[in-house]
Amino acid sequence: MIRFSLSVLIAPSCRDDVLKAVRALLEPTRVTPGCLGCLLYHDAEEPDAIMLVEEWTSQSELNRYLASDACKTLIAAMELSLQPPLIRFDEIASRAGIEVIEAARRAYGLLQDFPSDAREDRS
Repeated sequence: MIRFSLSVLIAPSCRDDVLKAVRALLEPTRVTPGCLGCLLYHDAEEPDAIMLVEEWTSQSELNRYLASDACKTLIAAMELSLQPPLIRFDEIASRAGIEVIEAARRAYGLLQDFPSDAREDRS
């Protein structure tokens, strides 16, 4: 899996236009073959900062997207950034969930197993 992230700092004078343009890409991107997810974040501490995060099944699917017309809007957003945009492509080999937290807390004695009959009562 490949995670593509783009962080930009947009001038207040064009922030609304950039947000509107990028928001318009979200749903079409989400239904693009190979897209596992597409989210747009707005920084609570820096109102002019936005971050787009997309996850793709493979590099070839991501490459097809990066070569598409939709990507032109992202390039325009990058060009409007007040600072050099932060662009990352991360290859993710595995994914885990709450079990990692449970294992760490259990290792430090902060989490105890419930008896099997107590687990059934909580359902």
